[in-house]
Amino acid sequence: MKRETKRKRHSRDLIIEAIKRNIEDNASFRSIANRLKVAPSTILRWTSEIGRSCKNLVEASLELKPSWSGILGLDGKPIKISGWKKAAFLAVDFKTKDLVHLDFVDVENEKELEKYLLVIKDKLKYPCSFIISDLGKGKVLINLVNKIFPNVPHQACVIHFMRYVNTRLPKSKKSKYYKQNNLLREHIKKILFASNLKEVDAFLEELLSIKDRFKVKYQKAVIKSFLRHYLLLTRHFHYHKMPRDNNIVENVIKQLNRKLKQIDGFKNEDNAHNFLKLWAMYYRFKAFTDSKERTNNGKSPLQLAGVDTSNIDWLVFSKKRS
Repeated sequence: MKRETKRKRHSRDLIIEAIKRNIEDNASFRSIANRLKVAPSTILRWTSEIGRSCKNLVEASLELKPSWSGILGLDGKPIKISGWKKAAFLAVDFKTKDLVHLDFVDVENEKELEKYLLVIKDKLKYPCSFIISDLGKGKVLINLVNKIFPNVPHQACVIHFMRYVNTRLPKSKKSKYYKQNNLLREHIKKILFASNLKEVDAFLEELLSIKDRFKVKYQKAVIKSFLRHYLLLTRHFHYHKMPRDNNIVENVIKQLNRKLKQIDGFKNEDNAHNFLKLWAMYYRFKAFTDSKERTNNGKSPLQLAGVDTSNIDWLVFSKKRS
């Protein structure tokens, strides 16, 4: 009987160690499996089993009651599931870098995205003062933000828009329209990264005065998109301390990307969902070590949000109460 109890305890300890190394370590997924002398598929199965009983971010926040800044960044991250691509949608508080909400969302599905945003507004009661996001595909995200947060200033990320511009305007010197493309790209860049509204007005007037020179179809499309989203792209000039890019969210996505590369895709949505719950929980408790804001180092997102986490083990806390 005692031997059986020890065996169970050893098994439980091994599972906990495997889960912690899987989520916390920067080592490859396979190397962690080799170190613990189990198959990689076993670690993935254990992670999914533990993740299934893990609180989601909403449940954790309602219990911990973090104090957020009100500056919210929204972005999506493609997730590979058996060859199919789904999207994880992330909402991050800018000042604390805390992960407010993370869930699977088809960004082209208005109903799913609306449900996601309503959780932030109604369940979490997020004190929203500014929203920064990618423009998304079409007008779905823009329209939903306006509908759900009607009086909240919304800034479109200038970094995302410049990526769109760089994708649409060929950079090759072999292009017949190389000089024109470069000229248009630089004019848009000057407006997006201007120092103040006076500069913006001057640069915009300059662009409008030469826009008829750009006669190629893709050049016209870029100008049309820029002018259509001009107010969203320059909203930050009208509000003190409003960010103009979504770099805070992208930094969180980079951390998630590093972990996902070690897994190389999921077999099903359940495994992916359970892993993301555990990873998101760990992220919120993990202390920053190389933040550009030095005062943040040594503190976790939750601590920056005013939560005392000194006596909390993230994995123990993550388990739902029976």
